[in-house]
Amino acid sequence: MSSERAAAHGAASSAGRRLRWLGGLAWAAAAALYLVTVVRGGSTPIDVLVAIVVFLREHPLGALAYLAVYALRPLLFFPATLLTVGAGLLYGALGGVVLVMIGANASAVVAYGLGRAYGAELGGAALRHPRLQGVAQRLRRNAFEAVLTLRFVFAPYDAVNYLAGTLRLPLRAFVVATVIGSLPGTLVFVFFGAGIGDVEALQAGRLPSPDAPLLVASAALFLSSLLLARLWRAREARAAEREARGTAGPGGSGTVDTGSGERPDDTMGAA
Repeated sequence: MSSERAAAHGAASSAGRRLRWLGGLAWAAAAALYLVTVVRGGSTPIDVLVAIVVFLREHPLGALAYLAVYALRPLLFFPATLLTVGAGLLYGALGGVVLVMIGANASAVVAYGLGRAYGAELGGAALRHPRLQGVAQRLRRNAFEAVLTLRFVFAPYDAVNYLAGTLRLPLRAFVVATVIGSLPGTLVFVFFGAGIGDVEALQAGRLPSPDAPLLVASAALFLSSLLLARLWRAREARAAEREARGTAGPGGSGTVDTGSGERPDDTMGAA
């Protein structure tokens, strides 16, 4: 068995290296294209930025290109926050929220798949950390509620995706919890992007005029999300304390898992 585990780990390590190479090559190709456009084409960085903005906003395939970049973001190591704010700036509040919800959840499934396929490379060592072991235990016990909690308390987005895949959580529970739990953060950053100002002003060389109501709504949602996260953490801490008291009860029976194989998250279905 040890030789089989070593072979599996070696294969996963090789796959992880290939993924990093793929992301590096994508960035190298983008940098080369940029240099050719700017140096040989005589364009300025502002010209390139305006051309990208015009394509994403006005070309029939612009929105699909945006979704493709967002979905493949885990492979490109591109920050989700910039893409989310950019959606509000490019497509407005309503269009931005719709596109981000599609793109962000697609990227979550991609990262989940990477964790599921290459978990030994992407999360094997981290899972041995005592604190992460506790999180993993809760995820295995109730995938839907645990993922929803991690989304509400603004746990690192990609880390949750990779961990869920590594633990092979039920895909349906993971996706539904991600859709619900990521909505508050999506609204905050899309509204902020939409409130910064209109892209037409940037294309015309003018400073954009901020949309005060959208910026206020973004700030209010952000503060509300922080309050919700704090209340949710307090709720989870009380639940963990009750569970610990029950586990330490007479005879140590309490709420110890009997290992029967039944899990609360099974009601959410499996992939």
